[in-house]
Amino acid sequence: MKRNIVFAAAIALAITANAQVVFYDDFESYTDQAAFSAAWNVGVAGGGAILSTEQAASGAQSIKQDLTNKASGKDFTPTSGSDAQPLEWSFMFYDSTQEANLRQFATIRDNSPALAQLVAVGAYNDTTLTKNLFTGASVTAADLNTYYACRVAFAPGPNWFILNTEGVPTRSTGWHEIKAVFGDTTADFYVDGILGMADIPYAASAGAITFDRVTVGSGLSSANGVGYYDNVTVALVPEPSTIALGLLGGLGLLARRFRK
Repeated sequence: MKRNIVFAAAIALAITANAQVVFYDDFESYTDQAAFSAAWNVGVAGGGAILSTEQAASGAQSIKQDLTNKASGKDFTPTSGSDAQPLEWSFMFYDSTQEANLRQFATIRDNSPALAQLVAVGAYNDTTLTKNLFTGASVTAADLNTYYACRVAFAPGPNWFILNTEGVPTRSTGWHEIKAVFGDTTADFYVDGILGMADIPYAASAGAITFDRVTVGSGLSSANGVGYYDNVTVALVPEPSTIALGLLGGLGLLARRFRK
């Protein structure tokens, strides 16, 4: 039993150590709005998102979208995910109310040379474009107040859907970690570390989609509530099985040494 615990811990540490961070921003380095706007200066809508000290998942600052159509984007080194080394995109999202649906979400995009894929996660209130992937039925306003919504905008993606796998955390006021994990052609989506929807197609073939831009704020007006964003991360993370095989080899060598 102890050996299993040690081995699991070793795998977790190895995965963390072997992660290749492509992009990260906790918004603490910006001294004022002008500094943030100068850095997050692509895909700007509605005058750009707002550097704020009203809420923060870590440190003292985050990015705010108020009720207007604000959004800011930043480009990063073009990167593709694979089954052997998935691309993980994550961010912290502050959900301010569930009484009425919001239009507050962040995106990751294959933007250059032309927009080839757009993946969005957050709170969304347009039921005409959203569906329940389990039933195929249109999603109601009550569903959108209950679950977080996701969009894989272009084929082979299903456009908007809700993250309603059994056991996934539902919407609540406060900070939540949103994460998407991209393999060769499909993606898994998580809320607070719990799987919300799995095996969603986003690419026609391995390497067909190369992500190169993140945005915070939906760029759409929101009738109620505000949204905050923090700790935006894009990283390549080796599959646990790959790490485990390497550790098994290393542990085998150590075991042989101890037996001598």
